[in-house]
Amino acid sequence: MANYFKKVFLFVLLILFGTSYLKAGPYVYLSEDSLVSFIKITNKNLQQKKLVNYIKLRFQNGPEASIPQGKAEVYRELDKFQVNDREALKYFIESTIQRRFSNLSGAENAMIKAINQASKDKADFLTYSFISHLAFIQTDKGNAIGAIYSYGLAQKEALKLNDPQLQVVLNINISDLYYKLNLYDQSLFYLDQALSVKEQNKIKDDRFYTVISYNKAENFFRMGLVDSLKKCHDQLLGPQNKSYKLFTYQGRTAYYLSLLKHRNAEAIQQIKALQASKQYVVNDVDNQNLADCFYRNSQPDSAKAIVDELLVKPYSANHPEIKYHLYELLGKIARDKGDYETAATNFDLALKQSEERINNTTQVGNISAQIKIDKIESSFTDTAERYRRERLILILIIVAVVFMLAGIVLLYRSIRQKRHYEKLLYDTKKQELAFINSHEVRKHLTNILGIVELMNESKDKKAEFMEVEKHLYSSASKLDDAIKNISEKLSD
Repeated sequence: MANYFKKVFLFVLLILFGTSYLKAGPYVYLSEDSLVSFIKITNKNLQQKKLVNYIKLRFQNGPEASIPQGKAEVYRELDKFQVNDREALKYFIESTIQRRFSNLSGAENAMIKAINQASKDKADFLTYSFISHLAFIQTDKGNAIGAIYSYGLAQKEALKLNDPQLQVVLNINISDLYYKLNLYDQSLFYLDQALSVKEQNKIKDDRFYTVISYNKAENFFRMGLVDSLKKCHDQLLGPQNKSYKLFTYQGRTAYYLSLLKHRNAEAIQQIKALQASKQYVVNDVDNQNLADCFYRNSQPDSAKAIVDELLVKPYSANHPEIKYHLYELLGKIARDKGDYETAATNFDLALKQSEERINNTTQVGNISAQIKIDKIESSFTDTAERYRRERLILILIIVAVVFMLAGIVLLYRSIRQKRHYEKLLYDTKKQELAFINSHEVRKHLTNILGIVELMNESKDKKAEFMEVEKHLYSSASKLDDAIKNISEKLSD
């Protein structure tokens, strides 16, 4: 059974996108031993990335019936290979399963335990990833304040990891939260931040380009900016896009344009055709837009039927910005039919959701401002630290240059002194040699010459030679000694 499950369970792995709200990424099929191969990766951060994506996709996207067996299998492999972060990963698995079955409180509690364990294990990527996933859960619960605070913590972890791709992903996810809160300018700001980080770090992954273009299109649609939406739609039709949801993005932005141009009947046909397509990834947003289309196309009963279905869904219950729009639409439908009592009730419910939304938005704005202040402080601290390091390096360079110059000066002075003393020694030797030459060599040479002259003037040269031989030999020996002395001094 296990082998059969492994063979059938070939699902997709988002290589870079460790988040459920990032709406792009190609599929990578996992082999039977993918889990083991990921466990054996020696690079710590890469291993953690692969395991997080594996767990998320296996338990979030895999068949529900396979979850108990899959959980036991993954636990067994983590224990078998003594994975250092196995306890944190087990909490993450539990959180993912609880979220899969809409037990958001259980998912949140398990994720908090996973974060605490990852922090204890000093597993930096896991800490970042788990905090990001905690933000997703808080978003699902409608806890926008907690979600934006968690994203702020995740930003700090991403900066510690110094991974530009994580910063791009995080900015996209934060923009998605602001989009859900109808804070479109803030959402666009973070999308621009994501694009800026991508370009500054020359990240070549076109999936980022695609998801940023699509998310901008959603914001422009809500803001009613037709020209900006058209530009994003055209970008999504370009050749450089890469996403398994590209067909969905292109189709959705196409009917967005029809809606903004008030071609409601055309938009209804587009939405229905997309929902019937196997290539299209259906979203509750499509049904909300379809309800609006029906209402504007004078089909209120069809609009009301869709709204009633959406209001009973757990996701809608946790999001006042969605419920506000739905109750307002029901109020308009009842009003148009002359049922003013029902209309008043629905408008009252919409008002309550609006008050809650405004309250959440105000608190989120405060937290967002604090996060920006923290980011500025962090940036200032980093800049000050960088300046301190550069200043220290500059001081060390100056000290090294000073010592080098001092060494050169001392060496120069030493060479000059050496040359001076060599000159003195040379002059002394020269004088000494001159003295030897004048007093020793010339003296003995003069003696020899004198003796030879006496011998030349003598009539009995033989007798004379016998008489001066001893003096001649003595002078010659002394001359030889003097010459040897000069030779030795010249050698020195």
